[in-house]
Amino acid sequence: MKNLMKYTLAYKKELFLAILFILFSVIAGILPYFIANKLIVAFINKSAPGTIQIIFAGFLIALFLILKSVLNAVGITLSHKAAYGTLYEMRRKFSEKMVSMPLGDVIDEGTGFYKKKIIDDVGSLEVMIAHIFVEGVPNIIIPLIVLIIIFLNDWRMGLLSLGSLPISLFAMSSMMKTGMEKLPKYYEAQSKLNNTIIEYISGMDVVKIFGQTTASYERYAGDVKNYEEYAYKWTANAWLPMSVVGVVLPCTIILTLPVGLLMYMNGNLPLDTWLFTLLLNLAIGIPFNKALMFLPTIPNLSYAVSELVESFEGAGIQTGGDNAVPVKADVRFEHVSFAYGEIDVLKDISFTANERSLTAIVGPSGSGKSTMAKLLLHFWDVKDGSIKIGGKDIRDYRADTLMDAVSFVSQDIFLFDDSIMENIRVGKPEASDEEVYEVAKAAACHEFVLSLPDGYQTRVGTGGGKLSGGEKQRITIARAMLKDSPVVVLDEAMCYIDAENEDLIQVAINNLILGKTVIIIAHRLAGIVGADQILVMDKGELIAQGKHTELIQDCALYQALWAASGERANWALEV
Repeated sequence: MKNLMKYTLAYKKELFLAILFILFSVIAGILPYFIANKLIVAFINKSAPGTIQIIFAGFLIALFLILKSVLNAVGITLSHKAAYGTLYEMRRKFSEKMVSMPLGDVIDEGTGFYKKKIIDDVGSLEVMIAHIFVEGVPNIIIPLIVLIIIFLNDWRMGLLSLGSLPISLFAMSSMMKTGMEKLPKYYEAQSKLNNTIIEYISGMDVVKIFGQTTASYERYAGDVKNYEEYAYKWTANAWLPMSVVGVVLPCTIILTLPVGLLMYMNGNLPLDTWLFTLLLNLAIGIPFNKALMFLPTIPNLSYAVSELVESFEGAGIQTGGDNAVPVKADVRFEHVSFAYGEIDVLKDISFTANERSLTAIVGPSGSGKSTMAKLLLHFWDVKDGSIKIGGKDIRDYRADTLMDAVSFVSQDIFLFDDSIMENIRVGKPEASDEEVYEVAKAAACHEFVLSLPDGYQTRVGTGGGKLSGGEKQRITIARAMLKDSPVVVLDEAMCYIDAENEDLIQVAINNLILGKTVIIIAHRLAGIVGADQILVMDKGELIAQGKHTELIQDCALYQALWAASGERANWALEV
């Protein structure tokens, strides 16, 4: 509750009023029992009330029952307003927090993981805010007050009235303990299932093309079965305790009825005291049950809150307050090391990419090339050393300022399911239509866009699925050109090149990098022979750097990469 309540501050008025209304609702639900007791005692003492008194008592009972329903409805309405407002604030804050989290970790966890956190786990907290807290407090306080009244009236009856609590609380504690032990595996299975479902649907075209429907469905079905097993184990352990609680807890007369009857028959208890206790036991049974019925959900919700706090309130990437985009846009790696967990990926990397120069990074797959590019974009904090742009450590810049300073064109192209105009405008949201047209022309995509039925208003579909790879590539280049950052990082930006689009994409990239500090991750070595410097990576180490003419003579690995690149260019199918 402490972790959760700090998100409800904007709705504390609604929560306070909700508790107040439900408090009066519980009181209104108990008062009819006091009125009924007065009537019963009057009949026992042979001082029966008149017809008018009975009608008035009936009117009061009906009024209190109506008030109970109305006050409860108002309280629940207010509590849900606060609950859904709080969930909105949590989702908004967590979404903002993701910007400052290590982006590489976000990508590694997967879409399903964060969908579960932000949609499912946050959504489950509605029960705690709207019900457990708001309904639980009044439904515990008022019965406790009634128990005090019973104790004051007869302490023996007070002790007997507690008869259903020890068994119920023991069953609840057993259920909660078992639940907390099994929840981690349950949540892990649920998160895995979410990722599998998203991957299964997203990759449906590949599954069908390669005839992998059976194999992929087996994996999907396996994860569903895995989730089913953990969900079953978790709930199966709760069935017996929940049954015990559901049966025993409301039965507050479990001891006061039989023991009280014996005491009355032995002359040790007045009849009116016994009946008064029985009526009040019946009055508090329903509120107690309503308050404690939410207890089984507390382990689940508690785990969800702790997981949310761990995921979204931990330390993000290190950022500073510098909001000035660097004028001198040179890039410098100084003794940079980085590891994924315990696995070293980069080891003591140092180089300088001068302003308005082209630096190419080459090497075998897995040598750390893309990791270097992503570290420059601050996907993670470096383990050791520093990365500087314009002479300042990237950790000293504000996150948005660093993003303004660097444009990134990746092999992993992503377009929003929106118009081409808005997808290009992502690079500069305030850009005019004319600015978009200009960069589209420079990126060699203006003509093909105009040939589409709706031109720049054509929606590209999910992930840009309505466009070819080369068309999507040129749109992302136009987006980067519109952003107009002093540093440009190209991570396999030519991967979608084909015979028809090769010249167009090359022109687009040349226009993009004009006058910029460029770092390019490349496998096509023929395209980077004119680079100002080439860095050769192998197993996370920078083993050589220089111009093409130097490396082709002195670096064995570069010679091998160059030879392999030439062989690939001469590949042909034998018929």
